[in-house]
Amino acid sequence: MKRNRNMKLEKLLITIILVSIFIRLLFLHPSFSDENFYFNAGKNILEGKTPYKDFFFAHPPLQIYGYAFLFKILGTSFFAAKLIPLIISSLTVFLIYKILKEFYDDKTGFIASIIFLVTPAFIAFSTMGYGMWESIFFIFLSIYFIAKNKVREAAIVFVIGILFRYLIAIYLPFLLLLIYIKGRDRKRFLIFFFSTLFLSSLLMLFIFGSNFFIQTVLFHISTKIAVEGLTKLVWQYWSIGFFSVFLALISAFVAHIKKDKLLLLFSIYPLIVDILILLGLNLIIYHYFLISLPFIIMAIAKAFMICDDKLIKVIIPIVLFLSITSNFETIDFYLNPSYAERFYSTAEFIANNTSEDDAIFGEPVMTSYVSFVTGRSISSDYLDSYLRHLMFEGEEKVILKLNEDKPKFFIEMEGYYLSNPYFRDFVLNNYRLEKNIEGIPNYFVYKLK
Repeated sequence: MKRNRNMKLEKLLITIILVSIFIRLLFLHPSFSDENFYFNAGKNILEGKTPYKDFFFAHPPLQIYGYAFLFKILGTSFFAAKLIPLIISSLTVFLIYKILKEFYDDKTGFIASIIFLVTPAFIAFSTMGYGMWESIFFIFLSIYFIAKNKVREAAIVFVIGILFRYLIAIYLPFLLLLIYIKGRDRKRFLIFFFSTLFLSSLLMLFIFGSNFFIQTVLFHISTKIAVEGLTKLVWQYWSIGFFSVFLALISAFVAHIKKDKLLLLFSIYPLIVDILILLGLNLIIYHYFLISLPFIIMAIAKAFMICDDKLIKVIIPIVLFLSITSNFETIDFYLNPSYAERFYSTAEFIANNTSEDDAIFGEPVMTSYVSFVTGRSISSDYLDSYLRHLMFEGEEKVILKLNEDKPKFFIEMEGYYLSNPYFRDFVLNNYRLEKNIEGIPNYFVYKLK
């Protein structure tokens, strides 16, 4: 009887996830997102270029090689690129269910999966190709293998996740604590983890050379962001993720009352990670905190199931409801197709006013999208035209290359480059304003004089 119930819940969850995938397919359109850069990087790999050598790339390589592989199979298209985060985020939802089924019971897993599906962060970002969903998927696959007492596999897939984004390495202590609580072989895990990490690092250095280390490690520890910018980004985290703090504290309180070490780990560790990110990184972006969210959702689902306090059982759904209603603006910004019009308009304008041999340059989100869909190259292979990267290379060096290449169009975003004296002089001396594209944010297309 219990097995039949479990199968029904699992089939129901799979059905809900498939419906969710179908609905999200209707909202696949370009948005103000770093994913445009990653899609374009994958396209450039397919065309024969090598990251770290032909163009700068600040992260490990698996994400953009995954896009290149997908484009090889399905063809280079924006829709194909969006399939990766769509599918990976959906698989993560199912992994949440499988993990909690192993640690607790199927009902807890089902509730956690459903809650995660309706969080504002998942609704807004589950189709965004930040590279975070791949990392999240592999860390949860590692947790699932630990639950199944397969520590070798857990170690290997965790390293694979790191080769998408280094950031998830911060969850290594979590895995070690989990192994300790569940009585798994910690020594075996560490042997396979460090040996796999060492061999993969050697392989990366052999394939890509020292630039791999410079761009993926040195770049992140040598650049800084202004205090004002940091304050804005911290507020961004608070505005979209504040509810998770309350949920984590509630579940931690329940874990303490029930003396559930596993629940306490899932409740507290994500908050520690968020604090470390907020205090320790030079550049903070809201999607960094996507990693902690599913852990907290898993914890609150279990807390709701075992809590005896009726007040807490009422507070939990209220907080979840408020989290959705207070983030309608964010959800609208990323899902409303009307915001994509400026991308279509800019790409059409560039395509109609350039030849295939002309190069473009500018704000990375828009410029990457335009390059991806029109086939226009980005000047001097500055695919990563984020100011942070250009300042790392040195503005004078970048301007020298741009002066040699003279891209036909320069795409600006609300003073993004013009606030920098080097780029302001370059643009004003060599370009004239050709088109203003209104939106959030506004874009300005400059044409070579």
